[in-house]
Amino acid sequence: MDPSASRFIWGRRSLCFFLFAVLCLTCVTGCGQALGLLARAIHGDNVDPPCMDMEGKVAVIVRPRASTTYQYGDVSNELARVLNVKIGMGLKNFKKKKREKISLIPHDRIQEYSDGMHAETDFVEIGKAVGADQIVAVDLLGYNHIAGTNVWQGHANVNVQLIDVKTGDIVYQPDSLAEYIYPRNNVVSATDKSEFDFQREYILRLGNYISKQFVPYDRFEVDF
Repeated sequence: MDPSASRFIWGRRSLCFFLFAVLCLTCVTGCGQALGLLARAIHGDNVDPPCMDMEGKVAVIVRPRASTTYQYGDVSNELARVLNVKIGMGLKNFKKKKREKISLIPHDRIQEYSDGMHAETDFVEIGKAVGADQIVAVDLLGYNHIAGTNVWQGHANVNVQLIDVKTGDIVYQPDSLAEYIYPRNNVVSATDKSEFDFQREYILRLGNYISKQFVPYDRFEVDF
């Protein structure tokens, strides 16, 4: 048989097999889920972050504003800890060559210098003290998780930058990050979840939301 004819036949068989697989998936899972599964197969699960410039020894630092320090003094430190973990977990989704260029400075090491931070604390000075090449610098501009008497809903506004420690230059800064609200369309009663448990969950979600600026994330993940 002519080789070109053989390739044509195999090509048609492959196409038929693919269409058959689509039909089977649609019958078994439904159209929407089938398309989602096919998208994962074709494109993979992860989306690259907006910032692909993170490299070297990186310190994750969260700086509270005066309005958040008084009532929520421990939130910035806990958010920094969570964000360090979330970014660390997300690094594995980079290709090996990129992943090997990044190392995170342990949060406990940074905390030695960031305890008692306030709005005027210099990110770069802390970065130099811990031997960082870059800083994931987060300003916690506003934070609240109390929606009323014994009901919870998290609200946070942040400013995020990637800063080069040696030059002090801003390597990356998104135009703006939307206020992160959770749950977006309702509140959580204290009878369903204690304030402590809700705040812990909200900070975990907020850290995950911010981490998507710097590490690959699941394209089907929704932030609410």
